[in-house]
Amino acid sequence: MRLFVAVDMSDELRERLNELCQLVGKFKGVKPVEKENIHITLMFLGEVPDRRVEIVKEMLRDVKVEPFKLHLRGLGFFPSAGQIRVIWVGVEEGKDEISKLADLVGASMKKLGFKRDKAFVAHATIARVKKITAEDKRKLLQALEPYMNEDFGWMDVRDFRLKKSTLTSKGPIYEDLEVYELG
Repeated sequence: MRLFVAVDMSDELRERLNELCQLVGKFKGVKPVEKENIHITLMFLGEVPDRRVEIVKEMLRDVKVEPFKLHLRGLGFFPSAGQIRVIWVGVEEGKDEISKLADLVGASMKKLGFKRDKAFVAHATIARVKKITAEDKRKLLQALEPYMNEDFGWMDVRDFRLKKSTLTSKGPIYEDLEVYELG
């Protein structure tokens, strides 16, 4: 099964970010993330054989960090504004704490042979850009300009989750396999 480890957004932040998802979803070639799926990925594990899921759960139980606050602010793009593939909201405060959590998850999973596919950058993806014309990209960037330094708000991080991702033609369906309380 396809697995990843993540911190879910609070309902309040999901509502705020969903406004942005609705805006970018009006552009052809841009696929917004469904409101209930907005999260911060700590580590993507990929396809994991069913027989290994229990050991993954067990290892993640040993990851210990204190609860912390997270502040979301501003937008970013992967790989860049010139070649947008992903539109994301950044973490301003709480970046050190969530990076520490991601590092501990990464170290735990490394013991099981999992490798991080890229360096951790604290962010919540709000949309993926499939194929977009130069003109639509210009209009998209113009529409996003007012949000570049937007304060999206704070949330308390009290847990992280092992999630199963089932890919469907309508988009991914996420299911919590286990919730790990912080503290």
